[in-house]
Amino acid sequence: MSSIPRRAAVAALGVALLSPPATAHGATTTATGLPFPLVAAGVVLVSLLGGGFVLGAYGRLPWSPGRAALPVLVFVLGAAALALAATQAAAATLVGTAAGVGVVYVARDAAITDCGTCADAALGAVTLHRGLEGVLLATVYAADAALGLAGALVVAGHAAAETAVVGSLYATAGRRYALAAILVVQTGFVVGVAAGWGVVVSVSPIAEAGLLALVGGVLLAVGTREARRRHVAAVIPA
Repeated sequence: MSSIPRRAAVAALGVALLSPPATAHGATTTATGLPFPLVAAGVVLVSLLGGGFVLGAYGRLPWSPGRAALPVLVFVLGAAALALAATQAAAATLVGTAAGVGVVYVARDAAITDCGTCADAALGAVTLHRGLEGVLLATVYAADAALGLAGALVVAGHAAAETAVVGSLYATAGRRYALAAILVVQTGFVVGVAAGWGVVVSVSPIAEAGLLALVGGVLLAVGTREARRRHVAAVIPA
């Protein structure tokens, strides 16, 4: 099997994931004329702006990771990932969700960094998600530049929100931790883009749904635990 059919098959998978939000932005089948590296760099820039806002605003604005906004945002992002996974494969979504929730609760006392299990689990889930989106974005752009560009706009907004979440979770331990976590997320996206553009390995819809559900399950569990922890901290001040 030549590389062209393989690329086309993977591109079709990517279109299935990104086409609903992309067509809502009026994507067409015409070329955009923008080099893909420039598009990928734009997504990274927007994502970095989301994380940079958190670092700049932390401790200076009324909104902060200590308020209810962060757990709600984490929960919403997790629910969105699960909703997307459910459209691909319901059974894989259930398995992935259970695995994601289990990872957070089973490893609740096994934090890798001083920032806590919730922060570490969210970082791993978001980085995995960014990598998967990088693969899909690259393959969609290779098949149709205009559709890929529209998908990149959607991915960029989503990436900014997820990067802000990761930065917020780590900001409580210091800017160094937050900056390192934000850069790890971007690395995941770049690696995914490189894999999608250069290697193009087919990912089955079932595996894709399972991965998205794993991410969603982790984020739901993190959002729930963070909401409970912050509520307890507010009721019983240290």
